[in-house]
Amino acid sequence: MNRGGWIATHWALEYAVQFGLILPSMALYRLPILIGGTSNHFRKSALQALGGWDSYNVTEDADLGMRMARAGLVCGTIAPPTYEDAPQHLNIWLAQRTRWIKGFIQTWLVLMRTPGKTASQMGALRFGVMQVTLGGAILTPVAHLPCLLLVALIFAFSDLTLGIYGAGLLITALVVNFAADLLAPGVWTWRRWVAVLTRPIYWPLHSIAAYRAIWELAKAPFFWAKTPHRPSEIEETTPCSTGLSASAWPPSSSPWESLRMASSAPSGNLISDPTNGRGD
Repeated sequence: MNRGGWIATHWALEYAVQFGLILPSMALYRLPILIGGTSNHFRKSALQALGGWDSYNVTEDADLGMRMARAGLVCGTIAPPTYEDAPQHLNIWLAQRTRWIKGFIQTWLVLMRTPGKTASQMGALRFGVMQVTLGGAILTPVAHLPCLLLVALIFAFSDLTLGIYGAGLLITALVVNFAADLLAPGVWTWRRWVAVLTRPIYWPLHSIAAYRAIWELAKAPFFWAKTPHRPSEIEETTPCSTGLSASAWPPSSSPWESLRMASSAPSGNLISDPTNGRGD
């Protein structure tokens, strides 16, 4: 990922949090994850067993990650990174984020057509995690702007108050978000510090993308807003270790024997079937 302007730096920091912190942690506990689409490498038999890519879903990678969970597969991260050029301009970022959120909604709606069956296939814990991660990826951007306006109104009018629970929730959300930014791997530059400190300004932009996504879902559900990509302008020189090396997955204490390989940006994935002891 290149080091560009304000919007690109925020985007890169999001990727660092998602692929360098959240997904490796979830994979460690064998929880369903939304895989990234920059570089995925599957064995043909594994992809065919899952039914291949959904050509109608505009975030086919996230959809496939959830179908892995329904099939009982476990997706784990490995260390090698994939570099990608971050959106340099707001209009490009907005088009990309609109598509992402629209695809998340599509994926969630498909899963929830038969919630009982989905829960049975995933198991209660993984089903609940799916609701928090995938559902949160939809609900959070929708709520960003209204919540910000509500807080602004409360501070503007002295007769309004958040209350102790509202204030506690707001402080907790801010602390968790800032902590994730600070803990994410990567090289700390002045641009990254600016991004961390201006996060509350960046978050409401997701609401604009979410509202556009809802409108597009109704008017043009399968429209794919193309995002221009080019090679990273500045390659990272610091070794990346956001997950396990391929040879170290799964841990020696794991009963898994059959591995299906994949990788997901910027770190990779290993997909394993804990119920199948045969090599694939």
